Amino acid sequence: MQFVLSLVLLVSTGTPDVTVLRWQSPDSSKLLSFAEWRSGLQPQPWRVELLVPASRFSNRVDFFVEETLVSVLQQSLDTLAADLVDDTTDVAIFSVSGTSAESLKALLAAEYQTGMTSAVLVGDLPIAWFQLIDDWNSNGVRDDGEGYEEFPCDLFFMDLDGSWQDSMIRLDTLDSLVPGSDSIYDLHQGNITPEIAVSRLPASTVGSAETLLVDYFDKSHRYRSRQMPVTDRALVYIDDDWIPNSTEWHNDVGLLYPDRVFVRDAETTRIADYQPRIDSAAYQWIALMSHSWPGGHAMKYHSGDSTDWFYATSIPSLDPQANFYNLFACSNVRFVVDGYCGGRYVFQTSTGLGAIGSAKTGSMLEFADFYAPLADGASLGEAFRLWFEARLIDSCANWERSWYYGMCLVADGTLKPRVTQTGVAQSHTIRAVSPLVRLLANPARNRISFELSLKQPAACRTTLFDRTGRNAAKLVPASYSAGSHQLSMDASGLPAGVYFLTVKTGLASTRIPVTLIR
Repeated sequence: MQFVLSLVLLVSTGTPDVTVLRWQSPDSSKLLSFAEWRSGLQPQPWRVELLVPASRFSNRVDFFVEETLVSVLQQSLDTLAADLVDDTTDVAIFSVSGTSAESLKALLAAEYQTGMTSAVLVGDLPIAWFQLIDDWNSNGVRDDGEGYEEFPCDLFFMDLDGSWQDSMIRLDTLDSLVPGSDSIYDLHQGNITPEIAVSRLPASTVGSAETLLVDYFDKSHRYRSRQMPVTDRALVYIDDDWIPNSTEWHNDVGLLYPDRVFVRDAETTRIADYQPRIDSAAYQWIALMSHSWPGGHAMKYHSGDSTDWFYATSIPSLDPQANFYNLFACSNVRFVVDGYCGGRYVFQTSTGLGAIGSAKTGSMLEFADFYAPLADGASLGEAFRLWFEARLIDSCANWERSWYYGMCLVADGTLKPRVTQTGVAQSHTIRAVSPLVRLLANPARNRISFELSLKQPAACRTTLFDRTGRNAAKLVPASYSAGSHQLSMDASGLPAGVYFLTVKTGLASTRIPVTLIR
């Protein structure tokens, strides 16, 4: 039996004239509740270990990695740290174990005081939940389509100095909130704007976290190295209920992507049209507006009387060639649900890197406040923070909580869009000039000796980074002919430890670890 929640058009004073985004699924599937989620949670003691210290104390991004993932991700994290230094971003990396959202928030607050501006949560790290009675038009009355919701809320970690309280409990018989405490936050007041950017990489509800995250960081490295097979353009795909808003939203995406494919016709936006578009064409960004559920999308046709269903289970086989997704799609980023759609786009495709969306009904509005900072060079995480700040700077109405409080970013938030990729048109060139590097001795002592092989002449820059990403040594940039070259680098003044030898030729690079012993 088809399950569809009723629609509400917001027209009250101060509320947007936008059809509310709703959970719409092909069966009577229900949201995973807080109680169900907590029943599967194994409480763990709180532990934190600094793995990679920061080299400075301002404008820093911290990665917090689930303790059980650290060993398998070690090489990926080392490469990531070096990549971020190449991008002039300072980084610290921590190992974290525990299930307390409050302990994680205290850690974030302490790091913020020492210069952290962005946090990336890797793996199954603590989750804060929020609950409310939706009030889409802020009239204070329970209207049709308005009811109780509980959901993961990453704003809890972004706002470090606001007051978050658990003062209410759900009364099931009336689907309302009454005084009590149930470990779910329900009141947010005081200084509610976010101080830091927070993104997360929750892969275990999609598949093997170890495998998917190793693959994810490999993808992010290839993206930073400009080797992704995607095109510098966006797909803007808007289903029937938002045709009145479509021109404005299309122009908002245009702040970031001048080249766009725009689809909004009521009888065109169907699964039979959407699926081939993402299967056969390459986009860097996909903005999708569609009623949905965690397991996929619903698209209307026949004047809204019929519905097509797109199932998230088809994403791995389709393997859409896109990097980033803005999912105006109900509960698509409810990352506590097995097989959640946003996670499949990010973790189960060969190019997926990020999805922004909601863990509840509602999603992003006022898109210009998100795309404009991205166009100015902001990272995904910082643009998300700035968007949230703009929503909350003048307090927060009931309708805004209903729309926005479930918003979260599944991505490495340090990534930036509009990094031109050459993996399609120039892939043969990249392969031709990519340096092959083979260490002649590893571990090494006073000198690092290596063989550099080139398939064609190239100008090379050779740098040795330490584990914090700092430049430890380098060779004078030089041009080399095609063939093999034996080179060496003085390392006599460096302490023992793991370093990363990086050789760059134009847009391509090779990075390998080397151990110094004394």
